[in-house]
Amino acid sequence: MRAFLLRFIGLTLLSGVTIGMNKVLATLLGLHLHVSNFQLAAISSAETLAMALGTIPAGYILSRGNPKHLYAGVSLSLALAFCVLPWLPGWQWVALLMFLVGLCISLRIVAMSTVFLVRLPELGQGKAGWYKGTLILGMQFLGPLCGNYLIAQLGLKAGFLISALMFAILAVLGWHVLPNNTLPDNTAPRKQMGQSALPGAASLRELLRLPIVRVTYLFEILASFTASSVGVFSILLAIRVLHWPAHHSVWLMAVQGLSCVLVLLFLGRFVLASRYREQLYGGAHLAIMAALLILGLWPSSVAYLAASVLLGLGLGVNNLVNTDNIARAPVDKARVSAHLTLFGMVGGTVGALAAGHLADVTGLRNVFLIWLAPWLAAWLVFHGSRWLRRAPPAAIPSLAPTAESTP
Repeated sequence: MRAFLLRFIGLTLLSGVTIGMNKVLATLLGLHLHVSNFQLAAISSAETLAMALGTIPAGYILSRGNPKHLYAGVSLSLALAFCVLPWLPGWQWVALLMFLVGLCISLRIVAMSTVFLVRLPELGQGKAGWYKGTLILGMQFLGPLCGNYLIAQLGLKAGFLISALMFAILAVLGWHVLPNNTLPDNTAPRKQMGQSALPGAASLRELLRLPIVRVTYLFEILASFTASSVGVFSILLAIRVLHWPAHHSVWLMAVQGLSCVLVLLFLGRFVLASRYREQLYGGAHLAIMAALLILGLWPSSVAYLAASVLLGLGLGVNNLVNTDNIARAPVDKARVSAHLTLFGMVGGTVGALAAGHLADVTGLRNVFLIWLAPWLAAWLVFHGSRWLRRAPPAAIPSLAPTAESTP
């Protein structure tokens, strides 16, 4: 099992690096085509939207197919797509092909996450954050750095060809790492896959009656909304606002990703076992708001790097607490997982598109100040109301003896 874990984490890391590289490549390709802020957001969000739409059919396809074959076939298709991308004539074609890329990636994500969840009871719950932490490490830190280095040394088109080669390598590695079946028992998992892929309206209403689910959904949507907006425009901030050279522009994204990964991989026990857990949760949301405020008001290198650290730490703690809350809640974990995946991807798509439109209308930095409004409202409603709810219970015991002694 240890050998499987090492191979799987290695596959996850390389997959994350490839996805992170491609985010940088697609953004710089858009800039090379002289696109507007909205068009750049459309290129970036096309992949995320396709991943959201592809999640449900991917579950059905995987439940009826072989994860090893699907992963290898999709990876080879992606290799072909990235050989074509840098020669496309306009941003519309780039966005369309990125949409098709997103559909393929959704199959890869479902295949890997399903295999990991199946093996997690054998690996131990202490490894639960390793898959996401490793994936984020590749996507938001190592991947952007590699993409940036390749472009600086070899050029944009060569960067796409190397990315295509990495997808081909992933196809071979996936063939050796992934199993032939998602579970030993083929009947139960298909039912479970069907439940997670098709959450009905009734089940969603039942879940939303639980306060812990409402809070988790709210802050996960806000987090994906914010992370996608900052992720899309962090390179633009570095180049156009800070006037960094292109080969340094990726560092805002990389610092944010590394900060988030450090929380997910190393601070889980500290945060979740702390007696000040709720205060840390509220503090994480304040850190996210502080990062948005800095990005909007103080355009300097030191301030923006500090904002990236704050945002990464805040998003990491937010995800840790939300995941643990759902794990402890009396809910159907498969349905909640499906909801969170879809909400996160849709939130990321809407966030990127809205940020692109607002950036064209109000200016790039003002977008982050606008994003403060929903965060502040959510913080006041949840954390503020929780603080107010603590006062009445303290007064009730002092009245209780009087009420009992009245008869």
